[in-house]
Amino acid sequence: MARVQIQFDKPYVYIPTTLQNRLETIHSYPLTILQAASGFGKTTAISKYLFQAEAHQVYWYTCMGEPIRKAWNGICKMFSHIDKNVARQLEALAYPTQDNLVDIAEILGGCSVDGETWVIIDNFQYIQNSLPERMLHALARHSSQWLHIVVITQSIDNMDIGGISSDKIYVIENSAFFFQKIDTNAYFQANGITLSCDELDRLHMLSEGWVAALNLQLIHYRQERDFEATDSMDDLIQSVIWNRLELEEQLFLIAVSSLDRFTTEQAYIILQKDVFSGSIARLLNSGSFIRYERVSGAYTLHSLLKKFLRQEMTKLPAEEISRIQKLAADAYAAVGDRYHALRNYLEVAEFQTLLSLPLKASDFALYLEDGSAKVLEEVLNKCDRALLMQYPQTLSMITFELFRAGSYTAFGRGCALIADILSQPEQCGLSANETRTLSGQMALLQSFMAFNDIEKMSVLHRKAWELLGGSFSNRSDWNDSWTFGQTSVLYMFWSKSGALDNELACMEECLPYYIRLTQGHGTGADCAMQAEALLMRGNDTAAEALCYKAIYLADEQEQDSICFAAETVLLRIALLRGDTETYENVRQSILKRAKTCVEPMGRRMADLALSFVSVLVDDGAVSEWLTDLDKIATVLYEVAVPFGVLVYLRWLVPQNQNAKLLGIAQGALPAVVQHHFLLPQVYFHLFSAIAHSRQRQMQEAQAALDRALAIALPDGIYLPFVEYGEQLEPLLAARSQSPDMTGVLSLYKRHKTGVEKLKKSVAIGRLSPREREVARLAADGLTNRAIAARLLISQETVKAVMKNIFQKLSIGSRVQLKTLKHAGKI
Repeated sequence: MARVQIQFDKPYVYIPTTLQNRLETIHSYPLTILQAASGFGKTTAISKYLFQAEAHQVYWYTCMGEPIRKAWNGICKMFSHIDKNVARQLEALAYPTQDNLVDIAEILGGCSVDGETWVIIDNFQYIQNSLPERMLHALARHSSQWLHIVVITQSIDNMDIGGISSDKIYVIENSAFFFQKIDTNAYFQANGITLSCDELDRLHMLSEGWVAALNLQLIHYRQERDFEATDSMDDLIQSVIWNRLELEEQLFLIAVSSLDRFTTEQAYIILQKDVFSGSIARLLNSGSFIRYERVSGAYTLHSLLKKFLRQEMTKLPAEEISRIQKLAADAYAAVGDRYHALRNYLEVAEFQTLLSLPLKASDFALYLEDGSAKVLEEVLNKCDRALLMQYPQTLSMITFELFRAGSYTAFGRGCALIADILSQPEQCGLSANETRTLSGQMALLQSFMAFNDIEKMSVLHRKAWELLGGSFSNRSDWNDSWTFGQTSVLYMFWSKSGALDNELACMEECLPYYIRLTQGHGTGADCAMQAEALLMRGNDTAAEALCYKAIYLADEQEQDSICFAAETVLLRIALLRGDTETYENVRQSILKRAKTCVEPMGRRMADLALSFVSVLVDDGAVSEWLTDLDKIATVLYEVAVPFGVLVYLRWLVPQNQNAKLLGIAQGALPAVVQHHFLLPQVYFHLFSAIAHSRQRQMQEAQAALDRALAIALPDGIYLPFVEYGEQLEPLLAARSQSPDMTGVLSLYKRHKTGVEKLKKSVAIGRLSPREREVARLAADGLTNRAIAARLLISQETVKAVMKNIFQKLSIGSRVQLKTLKHAGKI
C-alpha cells in the first residue's frame, strides 16, 4: 500500500477555557507552577498564552536530565540574556544548596528587567530531586516586580511548598488542562473541522480530554475523516504519525531522539546533508511534538514522542543502531559537548574518532557525580593499545583525569602506555619536538605518582621544565583547584612524622619550579602551609603574617584554593585569640570569595572552610552536604574526600554518637594511611580516643590517643589536641608530666580562653548569620511558621535554631530577644 504523505501544517493551538482563566492571573505572581503529567500540553499552553498576551521578553530553559551543575549553568546562561550581573552572581553559587537559597532569592530580586519578563524552566521534574526541598520557596520569594518565573513539571509532590505566601505562588494542576467537550469542539472548529454530536462524543471517549491524544486524532481525522480507535498513546503515534513517515524521516527522528536537544547544525550532521528536504523541514515545524527554543537555538522532542522513538530504535538492526549512535556522537562533538561525544563513540567502538577529540579537564568536571572516571577507565580498557599510542596528547589528558578521580590503577596503566610511546617515538610517528613535549608531560604525570612526597615531585617538575623549555602551555586544560578542592595545604603535604620542618623547607625550595612550569598554579601554597604549621605549634603571630602573604600572592594568580586555605588558618587564629571582629571579617571574606571564585570547586571549599571551624564555636553553620557521607564521597575529588570525612567527624563529636564516631574514624583510616596524610590520621585516632573514653574503655582510649600523639608531637602539631582538650582532659592529664606535652597544655589554656571569649562576646558576634536573622525576626514578633516561610527553612529547623539562640544568649523568652534587639546586640 502506498504511503500517504502526512500533513504537517501546524494545528491551531487552543487553550481550554478553565486553563485560559487560570493563566490570566499569572501576571500577579513571582512564581507560577504548571503541574501535569506528560502530554497535557503544559509547554504549548504557556507558549500560546504568552504569545497572545504579546509578551516579548520570554526566556526558556528545558531541563533534559543533565547533571544539576550543567542544568544550573544553562539556567544562568539564560539569565545572561536578561541581566548579565545576575547571571554571574547565580553562576558563582555553583548550584543551589540549602545554604544559598536566600542568596538566590536576593540575587533574583535585584534582577534588572525592562518591562514584564518571563523565565520558563521546563521539564523541572528532571532536576527537582537534585535540588533542596525548598528551592521553590527561593524562586517565589524574589522581589523583582516585573520578573515572572514559570516552572513546568510533572509533579511537585516531593517538594514542600507549604508556607509560601499565597501572593507569591500560583499552582495550575492537572484538572485545568483537561479539554471539556465544549473545548474539544472549539479546538476542532478552530482547525477548520466541524464535528457532529456523535463524533464529538466518540472523540471525547477516546481522548478523555487529553490534549496529546486530541492532537494526534486531529491529524488522523484530517487524513481519514475518522478517528483512530485506540486509547494507547504509543498506538496513536504509531498509526497517526509513524506509519505515514518516509524511511528518511523515521531514521532522522530516531537519531535525534538520542540527543538531549539538537541544533540545526546537529540536524544536518544527522542527515549528512547541508540542507533540509521539504519533508524534514515540515517535521521540524510541525509544532505539537517538536519545539524550537529561540534563546538556545535548539529543538526538543516531546517526551512522549522521544519515548516512542527510543523504543523504535531497539527494533533496528544492530549495524543501523551503531550508525545512528555514531552520528549522534558526531553531533555532540560539533557543538563542543565532548563528554557525551566520547560516551557515544565509546558505545559504538569508534575509538580512533574518540581519541581524536580535543579533550579538556572541564569536559569531565560537571560529570564527577555521574561516574566520568568509569567512562575514562572504559576508554583504556576497550581501546587497542597500539591505537592509544597513536594519540599521546589525548592519552595524557585521560591519564591525568584518572588521577584526579582517584582511579590510581588506571592512572598507572596510562603512564605505562606513555612510557612505551617514549621508548619508541619514531615508530609512533613523533617528531623530536613532539617527543620532547610528551616527555615533559610524562614527567609532570609521574610527579603525581610520587604524590605527596614534595622532594620527589619536585625532581620531576624540574625535569618537565627542562624538557618543555619553559611553561606548560596547557595548564588551563589540565588543572583547576591546586588543593583538589579542600582547604588545607598541611593536610596534603605533611606526610612523614618528624620530618615536617624538612617538608616545609622542601616546599619553599621546590614550589617555585612547579609555579613557573604551570604559569602560576599553586602560588602562595608554601606560605599557607608554613602558616598552618606555625599555628599548630602555637605561633599565631608569625602564622598570621604568612596567611596574608599567601592571600596576596595567590589572589594575583587567581588561586582561590590557596586563599581559602590561608583564610581557614586566619579563622582558627581568631578563635585562638577570641577575636570576634577578625573572625567575622574573615567569614565574610570567605563568603564573598565563594561568589566570585573562578575555580569550579569554590563554593565547596568555602563550605569546608567555614564548617571546619564553626563546629568548635557551635554556631550551627555546618553545610548540609557535609553531614552526608555519601554526598561527600560523590562531590569531592578522591584526594579531598578524607578531608570532607574529617569535617563530618568534627560535626559528629558534639552529638555523642560514640559508636558511629568510632566506627567511621577507624573505617576512614586506611585511605589516609595509603595517601600518607598525617593530619587526618591524627584526628581520626583522636576521635577514636574520645569515643572510647565516653564508652569508658579507657585502655583503648589511651592507646588511640598515644597513636595520635606519636604522629603529632615529633613535629609540634599541638592544635588538634588543644581543640578537643575538654573531651581529652582525663587522658591528657595522665601524660601531663611528660616534657613533650608542655606545648599542648599551654596552648590548650590559650585556646580554651579564646573560645570562651568568642562565645561570651557580644551576641551578634556569637550568633551565626542564620541565627542572627532568626533572632531578629523572632524579636519582631514573627511566629516560627512565618520565620520558616521568610527564610525558606522548615519550622523544625526554626525551633532548633531558636533553641540554640536561647542557649547561647542565656535567655529564655522572645521578650528578652526584643530587649537585646532594642539594645543593638542582635
